[in-house]
Amino acid sequence: MSTQKPLVVVSGATGRQGGSVVKSLIAAGKYRIRAITRKPESDQAKALAAKGVEVFKADLAIKEDVKKALSGADIAFIVTNFWDSSIYPNNVAEEERQGKMIADVAKEVGLKWLLYSSLPETLDGGLNYKAIHFYGKNRVEKYIRTLGIPNVTFIYVSVYASNFGPFFPIINKDDGTSEFVIPLVKEDTVIEICDAEADTGPIVAKVIEEGPEKWNGKKVPVASENISFGKIAEIMTKVTGRQFKLRSPSREEAQKEFPFLASEELMDMFRWYIDYGVFRADEEVRDISICKVLNPNVTTFEQYAYKKWGNK
Repeated sequence: MSTQKPLVVVSGATGRQGGSVVKSLIAAGKYRIRAITRKPESDQAKALAAKGVEVFKADLAIKEDVKKALSGADIAFIVTNFWDSSIYPNNVAEEERQGKMIADVAKEVGLKWLLYSSLPETLDGGLNYKAIHFYGKNRVEKYIRTLGIPNVTFIYVSVYASNFGPFFPIINKDDGTSEFVIPLVKEDTVIEICDAEADTGPIVAKVIEEGPEKWNGKKVPVASENISFGKIAEIMTKVTGRQFKLRSPSREEAQKEFPFLASEELMDMFRWYIDYGVFRADEEVRDISICKVLNPNVTTFEQYAYKKWGNK
């Protein structure tokens, strides 16, 4: 019997999900870690190398790169990035192609356990929401389940709290009030939310620690709470001292002022939020209470807000 620690490959190792997973696996001290990045010369990659992580240059779009990256691995956590400029907005089918190719390679090299970052189905089964970054990942998940990889688990990461500002614009007005901009949704629209950077890793690391006997074939949500956009506005008001409110323009209004929010991709995602939040159409991830079991310190939106905007 080999006494060598299991080798875990993590993609997106300098991003929010993958970076969080690498950090938690380092802290666990039970694994050899191979961190995949396209930019091994970046400061984040160098910081990982300094902690004993094997930083591995690979592009998830290239089969040979993926094969080298997965060779000899026991476990892999794979997240693909729909918002990468090589995919969105001009090559939106590429994420699904990549995911399926990575799964084929995982099968080919004999990977024992694939943990894949997925999202709910939004298009099939009577649904009609063209949010490709949801249903494309879900198609990959369905494909993975057919391949006969010994163990597979699907990590469902909810709305990033860090989207407020960079992705959902925050407008600070001259009268001392502020608004965050999300088209179509209402104050009583409820979504699942998480601090992806803080909480993806602890949950994935706990799943890996508990083992495939428990988690093979399962979906695992990453979300701290169900929260309305009205409540988010209340919390941001409390934390910043500025009166915050939701601004929800129509598609026509968004096209004039925030064109990147007005794409069909995002409009259908916002419609999905209104009707299903993130997970409510999927019975297996609808109940997010497992997150607190796997990570008792999971970050609430209020905790995130104090960390991000408190005392500023």
